[in-house]
Amino acid sequence: MPENVYDLIATMFKGARQPVLIKGEDYRYVFLSDQACKLIAVPLEELVGKTDYDFLPPAEADGIRAMDMHILETGAERLFEEEITGQDGSLRTLVTHKRRVTVPVAGRPTNLVIAEIDDVTELRNAEQVLRASEEHHRSLIELHPQTPWVANARGEVIEIGREWEQVSGRSVADACGHGWADSVHPEDLAHVTGSWAESVRTRTRLDLEYRILNGDGNFRWYRCRAAPRIDASGEVRRWYGLLEDVHDRQTAFEALIASERRLRQHRDDLEKIVETRTAEVKQKNSELARLLEQEREVNALQRRFVAMVSHEFRTPLTIIDAAAQRLARVKETPTHAYLAEKSVQIKGSVARMVELMESILAAGRLQTGVIDINKKTCSLADIVQSCVKHRQEVCTSHRIHADLSGLPAEVHVDPRAMERVFGNLLSNAIKYAPRAPDIYVRGWVDDATLHISVRDTGIGIDEEDLARLFEPYFRAQSAAGIAGTGIGLNIVREIIGMHGGQISVASQSGQGSTFTVSLPLDNQSPEIQEAA
Repeated sequence: MPENVYDLIATMFKGARQPVLIKGEDYRYVFLSDQACKLIAVPLEELVGKTDYDFLPPAEADGIRAMDMHILETGAERLFEEEITGQDGSLRTLVTHKRRVTVPVAGRPTNLVIAEIDDVTELRNAEQVLRASEEHHRSLIELHPQTPWVANARGEVIEIGREWEQVSGRSVADACGHGWADSVHPEDLAHVTGSWAESVRTRTRLDLEYRILNGDGNFRWYRCRAAPRIDASGEVRRWYGLLEDVHDRQTAFEALIASERRLRQHRDDLEKIVETRTAEVKQKNSELARLLEQEREVNALQRRFVAMVSHEFRTPLTIIDAAAQRLARVKETPTHAYLAEKSVQIKGSVARMVELMESILAAGRLQTGVIDINKKTCSLADIVQSCVKHRQEVCTSHRIHADLSGLPAEVHVDPRAMERVFGNLLSNAIKYAPRAPDIYVRGWVDDATLHISVRDTGIGIDEEDLARLFEPYFRAQSAAGIAGTGIGLNIVREIIGMHGGQISVASQSGQGSTFTVSLPLDNQSPEIQEAA
């Protein structure tokens, strides 16, 4: 291209506020603005004369080449959204406007493709976070073991959990506004509505018990609690409440009162019997309280576990459903890159569901004592590397750096069990380091002991939670809001224990965690010990 034409293009586009790139008829870069070079993260001198195939994955380069060919042949303008892999491996979402222009070169007209780009990656990420937050809130409302509800600042119910239909036999829509009052026992109605109006007026918490008519025509006792959400200006934005079934407790309490009344009637004439009965009642009350407390603990544990498992299944199913719907809505033939993206999403979600089911089954086998460990001579480095490769395939947002050169060539372990151990540790490292993309895996041997550590620089763990971290169903405070069942690390500890080893953790809140698996080499075969 003559120097004056190049200078003209450089003068027009070099300092453009948005990235601009220009290609010739041979699809090679002719010019890129400063912002375009910054976006691609490659200097201008290394880009001119090159094609997309020199910097992008083949699938992405194929799609861009097809679009450029269409524009050069037809002269059509195109405005579209695309995802491009950056030099650091991250995906960038771009809104690109492409058009054809003709300039004189060597006495003949020459066609160029001009692309003007807007980087909307942060905007799309923010939209995704907002959608996930809305879905999380909706899931909490639907899965809460009690009946959650939300009212506006005026005290009008605007949202209530689906459990209301089982509680009252009426629809959720009927409960909105002040419709819920129609299900309150007539003897309790004035007290309930008056107390609620007073709480709304004074902006104070509500806590009272009353009876609600259910679908079979009977009344049951419920405890209703509510608290206001006050904004920075001191105004009430929302009321959040819970409706808890306390009928059995109330009935037991009333029965206890009736029993004591009968005992008091006989006290004057049958003092000895009364004393004996009193002792029996106290003993029964103590046992009842113990059993009730035990039952509450068991029920609470089961509810938390079921809620976590339900949410864990719902999340990957939602991702699969969303990917399928997007594929179904594509009117034109989808590109290979688009299909690959949806395939990765679906594969990742399916892998998460399989991991969850296998964890639940493994937890059940551990509790019943039927889990088997089948040790074989194999390469632990290959097993860990396979776990790293699999995790990297389903999670492209993180980079896993593995240094396993210090491990012996062969060890005597259960390969499938070790896959479960390091698959879980890698999954946790990624999950609890959402904004720290680098994960480090290292293996070494010292004092006849094999060590493998998995380190992240994520949210870390509070010191007071470290002692209970490997207990079944326990979840650290720092994991609040992050999906999980609380059984993975317990399974890891049991498997490592069955191999005669141990697992340790070092962590500090906000600075990441390091989990280290240690396996003794003295119980290995002589050949393996000698190799180590």
